[in-house]
Amino acid sequence: MKILVIVNASPWGGSLAVTALRLVRAMLACGFEIAAVYFRDEGVYQALAGRVTDSGTPVLRDAWLELHGQQAVPLLLCSAAAQRRLEHAPAEGFREAGLAEVLDLMRTCDRVVTF
Repeated sequence: MKILVIVNASPWGGSLAVTALRLVRAMLACGFEIAAVYFRDEGVYQALAGRVTDSGTPVLRDAWLELHGQQAVPLLLCSAAAQRRLEHAPAEGFREAGLAEVLDLMRTCDRVVTF
């Protein structure tokens, strides 16, 4: 099964971003194909380094990049949201994607999961 995951939540605004990461890891462990993780709205902040977290919260940018490096999961940022919200270039491993690319991914996926 091929799945597109969309993350709207910021890494520090609640537990949805952590839940998304855990679900993606679990789906990969079960043999599902992750077409991409698409970060939009406040979710584009996942590509930033840097906020201090408590010991129970992973540094999500690093965790997403590890997933990208180990599993080759594409990490896509909504180009409009990234241009509005990010002052600095995102971490290497994240790339901007337009709506047409995401719609094409949706068309080829069996499921779309949104956080």
